[in-house]
Amino acid sequence: RFLKELDGRDKTIKFFQYLFKILLHYKLVQAKTWSPMVSQFSMTRKLLRVGLFMGPIRELGFSNPNLMKSCFLLNEVGNTLADDIFCFYKMGLVNQQLGKKAEFIAIYCWFAGILHDLHENVQSLQELRSQQSIHDVDTLNEKIFTTQISIVKLIMDGVFCGCDIWQPSFSSGVQAWSGFFSGSISGYKLWRK
Repeated sequence: RFLKELDGRDKTIKFFQYLFKILLHYKLVQAKTWSPMVSQFSMTRKLLRVGLFMGPIRELGFSNPNLMKSCFLLNEVGNTLADDIFCFYKMGLVNQQLGKKAEFIAIYCWFAGILHDLHENVQSLQELRSQQSIHDVDTLNEKIFTTQISIVKLIMDGVFCGCDIWQPSFSSGVQAWSGFFSGSISGYKLWRK
């Protein structure tokens, strides 16, 4: 069931992509053999996500969101549409200038989205923790746990994206590990549903 969903396939590929990035980073496997496979995993994941901008566009058009929600939906459209254009650049379908601009926009929109989602999850966690008087303690604890792992996943995404923005010298290893943990947590969350 997990692999039948698009998100499940994406998370499975992400897990192996970053597992092999870790192995490559520590030179535990031959780069000549495994680097091309990791690149193909990355391209496959990009292709799986092409067209995701339609979801937030539909929500903008049909749900009549408030101004703040509209801003976050527009950011999501910018992120996913820029990701698609960057994917098309990697496939050789658009020129380098457009591809690089799209990459820049995608990175910053993703970072803004991560910060927003992190803020929302921290607020949700605070609200859940204040509901200690609820009779169904198991359900409350489950919601708290799910929110906590969502926060950890978002922190890993933030670390990864921060390396894309600031490009520290150690970003290769940090991105391999943060991508691995983010993918593992995302897969775990999806598997639990």
